[in-house]
Amino acid sequence: MPQIIDGKAVSAQIKEELKEKVAARKASGKGSICLAVIQVGSDPASTVYVGNKKKACAYIGIDSLSYELPESTTQEELLALIGTL
Repeated sequence: MPQIIDGKAVSAQIKEELKEKVAARKASGKGSICLAVIQVGSDPASTVYVGNKKKACAYIGIDSLSYELPESTTQEELLALIGTL
């Protein structure tokens, strides 16, 4: 029998669980967690997606780094940034 899942409720529950785990990790001295996002170009949908990831990271206590690169970025430049990260 099919079951309807409330995606927003599931998302909220997962975020709360992650928030607790991140706080426990920091309290244990294991250090922080960081999400790095590299966006090449200025696609509006991608910009919204990245913004939502930043908000989620801030909420659960994860650091986030965001790199917005121009569309003219070369593969070598992108790989250099990835190597640095």
